[in-house]
Amino acid sequence: MTKKLGIVGFGEAAEGIASGVREVRPELQIMVWDILFPTADKGPPMKARAAEKGILVADGPAAIFQHADIVLSAVTTDQSLVAAKQCAHHIAPGTIFVDLNSTSPGKKRAVAEVVNERGGHMVEAAVMDYVPRHGHRVPMVLAGEKASVAAEQLSELDMQVTAIEGGVGQASTIKMVRSVFMKGLSSILAECVLAADQAGIQEEVLTSINKTYTGIDWKQLTAKALTSTALHAGRRAGEMRECSETLRELGIDPIMSSASADRLQSLADLGLKNIAENSGSDTIEGFLENVKEAKNKSLT
Repeated sequence: MTKKLGIVGFGEAAEGIASGVREVRPELQIMVWDILFPTADKGPPMKARAAEKGILVADGPAAIFQHADIVLSAVTTDQSLVAAKQCAHHIAPGTIFVDLNSTSPGKKRAVAEVVNERGGHMVEAAVMDYVPRHGHRVPMVLAGEKASVAAEQLSELDMQVTAIEGGVGQASTIKMVRSVFMKGLSSILAECVLAADQAGIQEEVLTSINKTYTGIDWKQLTAKALTSTALHAGRRAGEMRECSETLRELGIDPIMSSASADRLQSLADLGLKNIAENSGSDTIEGFLENVKEAKNKSLT
């Protein structure tokens, strides 16, 4: 039975998973390391949140691998390979390293090469839903030589994981191709609503969509999608860039995915996240007001 869990990265996803596991397995020792821990501004509050939840704070990546039976990597999409290289020197032979990051199959295989070269076992995890909605029980698909072993260990922690056949890259391919639709739809809805609002035809447009695609409350779906997009546009833009890379690896020109990444990045660049967090709005009108406020602030 897994007695010690290590986590590299302590962002929203990692914190949500660690907190949930801690609640169901209070006897489990969880240790976390984040590259921001040593910083003067972001480090102290992050370490304080971990301590409040009974999560041990490592003084560096080496401590994580000295501590843990299994290690989860939950950093940002652009740092997954960097984190693996930083950790590689400390990986004990036989350690299972589960990469949760939303990256292309090619990048997952690059991480696997780094980890496996040091005697570890890299298992990729494709996170298939929104972590804050499910916490540690967010559905995950695992792939890699030791995927079934990792699935057994993580299931002991009440995590919802499924091991599939195929090597590293199989799970991320499923995730990335799914995101072409999921994140692409969010970016299209954002662009549609922004244009409809500018033209003063929001009600007419959404009513028309409701009539064309029956069985879905498009107003409700759009409000939910835009609320989430406002908070996570930057992270999702990064994921869509990874989707684009995945499509290139498959020999497909990522025309729509690249455009979706640009749309999401444009919202992130406005500083929309901070405004959305403060407003707490979960309506279409709230999203539009937040965008207008963000644009006004960017002009001052």
